[in-house]
Amino acid sequence: MDRVKLTKRQVDALRPAADKYEVFDREIRGLSLLVTPGGAKTFYLIYRAGSGRTAPLRRFKVGRVGDLAVVELRRLALDTRERVARGEDPARERGAAKDAPTVASLGVAYLEDVDARRKKRTAAEYRRQWLKHVVPVLGTMRVADVATADLTKLHRALGRKNGKYLANRVIDLLGAFFTYAEREGARPKHTNPAHDVERYDEQSRERFLNPDEVTRLGDALSRAESLGLPPAPRRRRVRKTGDTAKHRPKSVDTLHPANPFAVAAIRFLLLSGWREQEGLTLQWSWLDAARGVASLPDTKGGKSVRPLGAAVWLLLSDLPRIKGSAYVFPGRDVRRPLADVSRLWYAVRHAAQLDTSDSHTRLHDLRHSFASASASAGGSLLMIGKLLGHLDASTTAKYAHLLDDPVRKAADAAAGQLAALLDKPMSTTVMRVTRQ
Repeated sequence: MDRVKLTKRQVDALRPAADKYEVFDREIRGLSLLVTPGGAKTFYLIYRAGSGRTAPLRRFKVGRVGDLAVVELRRLALDTRERVARGEDPARERGAAKDAPTVASLGVAYLEDVDARRKKRTAAEYRRQWLKHVVPVLGTMRVADVATADLTKLHRALGRKNGKYLANRVIDLLGAFFTYAEREGARPKHTNPAHDVERYDEQSRERFLNPDEVTRLGDALSRAESLGLPPAPRRRRVRKTGDTAKHRPKSVDTLHPANPFAVAAIRFLLLSGWREQEGLTLQWSWLDAARGVASLPDTKGGKSVRPLGAAVWLLLSDLPRIKGSAYVFPGRDVRRPLADVSRLWYAVRHAAQLDTSDSHTRLHDLRHSFASASASAGGSLLMIGKLLGHLDASTTAKYAHLLDDPVRKAADAAAGQLAALLDKPMSTTVMRVTRQ
């Protein structure tokens, strides 16, 4: 087999033929140039992976002429030959790299793991964030190649476009993913790139309704139930261009009483402090009026027994039981619970003036307001945690500052009582001593 030194001049002089052919270099052992009928010219290095004639032959693609200069391809071939001499197997290593999982491919298994370990709604939110924000940006990258710089770039982009809170949550999700990747051997241990991404500072999202706001909320709920409320401005249906009063349905601007179960559900969430889905999925069989508790079989913190106040039992006693429904707050299909009360909540919130430009009260803030009322009534952190269904005391700790007010009142009362005694003049008594 004739061999030539594959310089740029020699390579340029080679012309395509009807069939592909290969030319070997006379200086670098195992280096060849493959010329296809279409004119593509690619350098390969052929070597034995190991010592002896029985060692397997490997064919390693060095690169294509045009993508790199011939002189650069020759240098890469020499570097590869040196790696082979040191006992490495470049072709096998490249094959392993091609087989290494990408973020998107390993993400499929990760989301299945999330489905098995997390609550249904939590898993659904993880999946939504993953498919919308992670896969389009990082999906094609190998898991082992993702660096902190890649996640920082994504974090900043999300912060600008979607807000700091979401940006932080996506990085938290990626942190959990790369921990999973390390556990599965797709990435070396202790190399999680999310750990060094600096999160945005987040303002507390807690909002507590004051007594006046609770009164306004109650009035809006009563009007919703008896007369109906117009939808919140941002939630009104946009009319088609060209709509006129003549063609618009007469029912568009007519108020209708709200679903009484939806109204009752909002009242229940405030009076119980439960999470939205805990309240909406409540079943009659979980209630024990004799003990004054509800036994929830599956919550965010697992099985939970919650005491309910007298006002809650009064609310529940006024609700009709719908035949064929196990739920306290049934949906249109009585076999299922109310899906959500967001549309009514936005209308009620607007009517109660709780959606000002600097204060958008969330439905979840009713839970915070219940915790605030419990603290004001003298409840301890342990008691508040029991009422809210917290498993971990650290979760309740964020309400610690709410205890300052009742403690201050107790301090005022105690100090006042002692001060009154200090200032009280002693009564003069005559003591007679009888000598024996």
